[in-house]
Amino acid sequence: MGMKNNFKTALVAAVFAVSGAALAEVDEVTVDAVRTLWQNQHQALDAHDVDKVMATFADRDDIMLMGTGPGEHWVGPAEVKEAYAQFMKGFEANTMESKCGEGHGAKQDNVVWFTAVCTFTQQAQEQTQPQFVANLSAVVVKQDDSWRFHSMHFSHLTGKTDQKQ
Repeated sequence: MGMKNNFKTALVAAVFAVSGAALAEVDEVTVDAVRTLWQNQHQALDAHDVDKVMATFADRDDIMLMGTGPGEHWVGPAEVKEAYAQFMKGFEANTMESKCGEGHGAKQDNVVWFTAVCTFTQQAQEQTQPQFVANLSAVVVKQDDSWRFHSMHFSHLTGKTDQKQ
């Protein structure tokens, strides 16, 4: 379960790293704003600052985070905050790196959605953990004059696969 939590933490962070590639069909101002949102969340997550992570989410009761397996569905600020607090226990602060490639996104009015495929590394107990790949999707909404995450989903293969990446 520890590795699973580590993966979730890195996965959530990857959503934001993707913003440049994933939002190719979106105007540059929005791409830059979502990229900055991602950077702010990634820095807060990597620093283990759950309050700053939550500041990247919309101020709404229906924000959502979803993982891969049963029970990995958190709705509302309290549940999402607790999920992030648990994720942070799975890796050392200031050790997370992500690289996102394949992805796509779109925008309509005050909503942006995107997907991405990201590779992560992080450390736990002073040892670099094996790289892993995650599929991500997110919905970002305009709140006042800034963009905020409304919902995120991440998934990854657990166990061995014959598929080459």
